[in-house]
Amino acid sequence: MKAIIIYGSKSDLEFMKPARDYFSEQAIEYEEVVYSAHRDLPQLLEYLKSLEASKTQAVLLCVAGLSAALPGVVVMNTELPVIGVPVPCGPLNGVDALLAISQLPGGVPATTVGLHKKTPLNAAMAAHRILKLAAH
Repeated sequence: MKAIIIYGSKSDLEFMKPARDYFSEQAIEYEEVVYSAHRDLPQLLEYLKSLEASKTQAVLLCVAGLSAALPGVVVMNTELPVIGVPVPCGPLNGVDALLAISQLPGGVPATTVGLHKKTPLNAAMAAHRILKLAAH
């Protein structure tokens, strides 16, 4: 079991540093990949197919700002749990991303965390709790 952080943009790497620090401190295995739901859709879908084919057990943290399409696209293409992580950026300072994730339609079960300074840490802690449940 591990956490996988999927970024919609390399520019979000610094934002997620608290999550990486938490995973390291808690000795949680994690990996990071960058796939934009807009610019890299074929590669993203191939990556998700490879996770499914390999029977990888993971919690996916999908980091996205602005339209925040990434969490919805990911959750529709995997059975793994998805936590949407809104990034405080753009003219609405991330409110659009938060709403895009939290207002996904029925049958699209992505979860999300709040939009504030501790967002990356909360996402990492939520993933950790899911991982602990799966370990039992």
